[in-house]
Amino acid sequence: MNRVIKGLRAYLTDWKNLLTHSIVGVAILLIALFAPVSPYIRIAFVGVVVAFNVIRMRYT
Repeated sequence: MNRVIKGLRAYLTDWKNLLTHSIVGVAILLIALFAPVSPYIRIAFVGVVVAFNVIRMRYT
């Protein structure tokens, strides 16, 4: 359990992760304003970003 907590803390405090999620959040808002996209596609996009960040953090 301690490993999970440490991993979650590292994930939430990584500046590259925060930057990526900020950029993705702004992009989703802009796309939602100009081209309505299905909520499922938005959720899938955020899921892909989270998976990419987890893989990046694991191998760096």
